[in-house]
Amino acid sequence: MPTGRPLTGWGFVKDLAQRPGGTLATPRRDTGSVPSIVARLAGDDLTARIIGQLPDGYALLFGRAQLARAA
Repeated sequence: MPTGRPLTGWGFVKDLAQRPGGTLATPRRDTGSVPSIVARLAGDDLTARIIGQLPDGYALLFGRAQLARAA
């Protein structure tokens, strides 16, 4: 069920795991599959721009380190 607020990357994975028939291992693997392919095809600059538009924690799903945002 949608929370109505942005989820962190880890919160997104945990939310998917709470769906019927879900386990924590399945969404952790599945949610990283597509973003890691997108990152490979898009290149470093576009991937950085995409990650910059997402809440904290999503960089890990793209196979990138989560860097602290400038204040």
